[in-house]
Amino acid sequence: MKKLVLLVLCLLGASASFAADNTGVFKLSLWDKMAIAAPANTQVVHGIDFGIGSHTDEVYGLQLDLVMAQTRYDLRGVSAAWLISLAEEVTGAQWAAFAKNTHLTGAQLGLINVSTRQVTGAQVGFYNQAEDINGLQFGFVNYAKQIYGLQIGILNIAENGWFPAMVLVNGRF
Repeated sequence: MKKLVLLVLCLLGASASFAADNTGVFKLSLWDKMAIAAPANTQVVHGIDFGIGSHTDEVYGLQLDLVMAQTRYDLRGVSAAWLISLAEEVTGAQWAAFAKNTHLTGAQLGLINVSTRQVTGAQVGFYNQAEDINGLQFGFVNYAKQIYGLQIGILNIAENGWFPAMVLVNGRF
């Protein structure tokens, strides 16, 4: 506990050096946009975004929330939530029971993973869905409109895959 308090104090102390570029270094969120940050910018965080439910425009670093983690424009780093993680752009990793984004470069881990446009990397979960995937889908049910890579699961659906639907393995190289 002492180490955690010391870490938070160090982050808050270091935040003065980042105040010139008007980004938050540490954000503590209750729900959605009800939050405090050091310095005061709660929408652009270069550091740690922590809370119960968070809605942030840009996160460069770690977004860790209990229920919902949402990034509107850009997430570079790791986003994690126990229940819901929503983001536009993810570069790094996104983890939640329900994880959704527009563009993903990295890994998406959860029970239900949805990317409405493009994935470059991997989706690992019970159900994985992507418009375009360049990489791996590993789960019970995998769906991709366009794939350049591999699907491994019980049911694999890829409109441009070896076959439109396959059991165990599907893909295109």
